[in-house]
Amino acid sequence: MNAPKGDPTYIKNKDRYFIEVAKTVAIASSHPKAPGGCVVVRDREIIGDGRSILASSKVEIDCVTYAIASSSKRGTPTNGAVIYTTRYPFSAAVFQCHVMGIKRICVLAHEWEAYYKDEFRRAARLARELTIAIEPFFEDDDPRFAVNKADKYETDTELFTETGSFAPDMFDPQDKTEILDD
Repeated sequence: MNAPKGDPTYIKNKDRYFIEVAKTVAIASSHPKAPGGCVVVRDREIIGDGRSILASSKVEIDCVTYAIASSSKRGTPTNGAVIYTTRYPFSAAVFQCHVMGIKRICVLAHEWEAYYKDEFRRAARLARELTIAIEPFFEDDDPRFAVNKADKYETDTELFTETGSFAPDMFDPQDKTEILDD
């Protein structure tokens, strides 16, 4: 699908694009066991980015906290922004999102780090209490929505009197490029 007329900044699949940017930011992470990257996005523009840091004093800096701090340092308002991150946020980062007016966090779906399991549960409870949506992003397409090209089953003509009622028609997308994604 082409960009709508008069909107040169259109991005077809924003979530996939900004998660890829966050994964690229994670390459610079100095955390050896749990590298993470994060971008803060408002109006399809990146207003802050951050990476996970493990300081020599063994203090961890969360990538979400770093990204919010970098957007604040630039003086950019974050009301209505969305956070895209490769790691689940800590509870302090969730509270920072609440204070900064961020209501949605998109997290790259993967197995939780076992060491942080209790912290992540506390962060999820706090997010529910503060009405912040933490949504997983799955990199793989869901096979449940794939088109079945094989005709394995016979149609019961007594139940379905319309011939070809299950045949694809003009309203069915023929491939994934025809599926509109907002």
